[in-house]
Amino acid sequence: MLSRLSVTTFAIPLALALGISGISRISSAEESLYDPDVILVMKDKYFHVIKGAQPGNPLPNPAFSLPVGRDIVIQLRNEDNVAHEFVSPLLLKAEDLQLSGRATLVYTITAVGVRVEPKDSVMLRFDIPDAGFDQFHFWCNIHGKFVDDSMRGEIFILRAKPSSQ
Repeated sequence: MLSRLSVTTFAIPLALALGISGISRISSAEESLYDPDVILVMKDKYFHVIKGAQPGNPLPNPAFSLPVGRDIVIQLRNEDNVAHEFVSPLLLKAEDLQLSGRATLVYTITAVGVRVEPKDSVMLRFDIPDAGFDQFHFWCNIHGKFVDDSMRGEIFILRAKPSSQ
């Protein structure tokens, strides 16, 4: 008789493979249609924001901003020789999360993310909900779990200001 842990360990990847979790995959033909809003490169055990950087970022960590209510595409490229992860509570709140490329989903108690193997690239596409928060952290669950670790960053959610007429 299988233990409850064994059944869970088997059932979660199976559900993800079948698309039950609400996460779908983008085909390679569809992938070429999306120009990334943000490009994050994982190199030398740091996140480097190549596109979409927060202008004038005074923070020691990399940061980027995303507008509410838009379809967003984030490209993750691992240029290191070790696996890295991109994990954020924002992805728990993201609507219609789609993945393109080879990645392993990562779940923590408070966040969701993807593990990207060395030299691989992954695209995340989702809608930014009005989550009631202005800032989310992201980290590598391997090299960025702790506050002093190097693989940590911040995502700022921007809301359009109402026009004053």
